[in-house]
Amino acid sequence: MVKAIKGVVVECDTSVKQIILGLNEKGQFIIEDLDDTHVFVDASCIEQLRADTDEILNENTYKVEDSK
Repeated sequence: MVKAIKGVVVECDTSVKQIILGLNEKGQFIIEDLDDTHVFVDASCIEQLRADTDEILNENTYKVEDSK
């Protein structure tokens, strides 16, 4: 019997993929690790994954302050 799972293919660079793999340790949402830049994830988790990834990327972004 065939079992189908609804998911989304996420395309990203390797650094973002490492963040996604780290987030996957907290909640298992990765269905299949396809290659260096693609991951197949559970469709019901995509919005939370996007929010968590954006938050981590914003925390790790260097901001130049204007000193006038």
